[in-house]
Amino acid sequence: MRLLKASILALLLTLSIAALSGSAKEWRTDSRGVLLAIAQAPEKARLRQNPYDGRPDAIVAGAKLYRQHCAECHGPNGWGTDRAANLHARDVQRATPGELEWFLRNGNLVRGMPSWSGLPEQRLWQIVVYLKTLR
Repeated sequence: MRLLKASILALLLTLSIAALSGSAKEWRTDSRGVLLAIAQAPEKARLRQNPYDGRPDAIVAGAKLYRQHCAECHGPNGWGTDRAANLHARDVQRATPGELEWFLRNGNLVRGMPSWSGLPEQRLWQIVVYLKTLR
């Protein structure tokens, strides 16, 4: 009986690891190495600069907003989950601040990313400045 339970547990662990590996492979990138969902931002959005870049107060505010709005899916430290991207990953970090702000505002419901368009623009930029500290 113990051997059967151990075998079932090992099988479940193997299937879980395979499922997680498979979902990460589905996330394609553009020629710059940016996740396609983020890279779809229009040129105008891509070129926007973060007005809060480098401001310590904005990083603190962004971290607080991240915990309130993002940590549930992306994890408390942004390492991602089986349903949300690792925010430390190069394919996210290579995105411009403008692309990230656009993506936060518009979301991607196909992937389960909600639109945060209800947040003021200042808050979105604060989240972006925090995300860029995760490099």
